Amino acid sequence: MNIVGVQLIVASFGFLMLYNLFLHWKKKDIGFKGVMVWFILWGGLIWITLFPKSIEPFIKELFFIRTFDFAAVAALIVLAYVMFENHLRINKLQQQIEKLVRIISLKKEK
Repeated sequence: MNIVGVQLIVASFGFLMLYNLFLHWKKKDIGFKGVMVWFILWGGLIWITLFPKSIEPFIKELFFIRTFDFAAVAALIVLAYVMFENHLRINKLQQQIEKLVRIISLKKEK
């Protein structure tokens, strides 16, 4: 598979994720701020995939040799951030559930 095939697959995935984002926004599963963050992320992926030469000067300034190297580092940074945010939110939900269970058990005891 040549680079055009990879570009088509990645761009198709990006458009699919934008469509998925739109559906969740219409269902009110995600707020406007979240929509904007994810739109910038997926839109950036599509832009970089379709026009990789447009970010070459930026990549050269950061001393990356290939665009793929930059994309891999950026993806790892985004994944690490998303994992950290998920960890924090799961812990917060866990604490809320524990508090709710305590309240319910105290009410049943009375």
